[in-house]
Amino acid sequence: MKALALSEDRFLDVLRRLIALTPKLQNNPGAGLVPEERLAAQVVLDTLAPHIESGFIQAESVAGPGQASRPCLVLTVPGEGDGAIGFVGAHFDVVPADQKAEGWERSPFELWEGPGGVLYGRGVTDCLGHVAVLTDLLAQLAERKVRPSRTLKVVLISNEESSELPGLGLNYVAEQGMLKPLDGQPVYWLDSANFGPTLGTAGVSLWELKVTGVGGHSGMPQNCVNALELGMAASLELARFFHERFPPTEDEKRWGFLSSSSLKATVVEAPNTKETKVPADVVLRGDIRLTPFYDLAEVQKSVTDFMAELDARLARDDAPAHFPRTRTAGGKRGELAFRFQGEGTEGIACRLDSEGLRALKEAMQVVRGVSATPFSLTGSLPLVRDLQRQGCDVQITGFGDMQYYHAPNEQARLEDFRQGFAILRELLVRL
Repeated sequence: MKALALSEDRFLDVLRRLIALTPKLQNNPGAGLVPEERLAAQVVLDTLAPHIESGFIQAESVAGPGQASRPCLVLTVPGEGDGAIGFVGAHFDVVPADQKAEGWERSPFELWEGPGGVLYGRGVTDCLGHVAVLTDLLAQLAERKVRPSRTLKVVLISNEESSELPGLGLNYVAEQGMLKPLDGQPVYWLDSANFGPTLGTAGVSLWELKVTGVGGHSGMPQNCVNALELGMAASLELARFFHERFPPTEDEKRWGFLSSSSLKATVVEAPNTKETKVPADVVLRGDIRLTPFYDLAEVQKSVTDFMAELDARLARDDAPAHFPRTRTAGGKRGELAFRFQGEGTEGIACRLDSEGLRALKEAMQVVRGVSATPFSLTGSLPLVRDLQRQGCDVQITGFGDMQYYHAPNEQARLEDFRQGFAILRELLVRL
């Protein structure tokens, strides 16, 4: 197994074909972009077809009723001994890209290979480069008839870049019992960057604030409650409360979090196109990113209670002193209606004393010649906390450049994926 190294031709061929599909892999249903992950899954299946037919690799396409176009792939290489190891989390869908609006220097939908081994295109790091590395690793194990000591399970997932939906993604794979062989085993989540290891991630919870004001002529403000101004003031008051109530913790320092918990508005919808009209209805949406040292359900309750009390204060004419007008001269008041969208996703703090982390650090030292530089971040990953509760030794890593995650001009170096392949190989040797 030590002789295995990234097959650059195959890796680049797979990655090129995947990125060419990204116009149909973009995931933002609210903007009409519903991905067809089966297209990307087929690239993987076509590449591995001889080894699936020979029985060396077992392949299962997993999607719920009516979701055949959006499968996950579970790829299994039976091991020579007991136990299992999981390479999980690399996904087929990508965040949308708009070349003109976002200022991409080249087309985001085709792989460009630049000087110094730069690979450029939507999905290079997040997460099609990881899919291509895993595809090449499986192909090489089969070609050389090298079986790992533990059974290897590679789970490539759909719908990672959007909210949970029935019959889709890793949650559905888990519901079907297909992750049970990984209970209590080392699991490496391959959807990060900068190698790390990534020691922790945040939970995420999406929220919505509907603001009902009183519309009217902007020259008669006494007759209006400006829903836009009221919504901005309320969201800032909520953020102030959140950051006072849930401040940075000492554990965040221990796990190396690059940011503490945060609450912020990210979307504003106001159906008003006239400058001299005061808007009556505004919707603000945003998220909470919560480090794993706070309980998500408790935070949601605390925030919901705070917003209910804030609306009650408006009803009592007891708004905070810095708030804009909340009631018209005629007595009509503005109203706040706050809710969370779904249950949210919990974060994770990986075990710092585990066999899996030790093996990952050793593999990075051997491959990269430098000590690992662990960190944590407030990005969010689905199901990792549940896997940890099942007894899995969950560790997180990834290859590529973190600054280009969800960003224009997404890119990484070929060398990142050479080293990434070698690190996965070393994990199979050590475990």
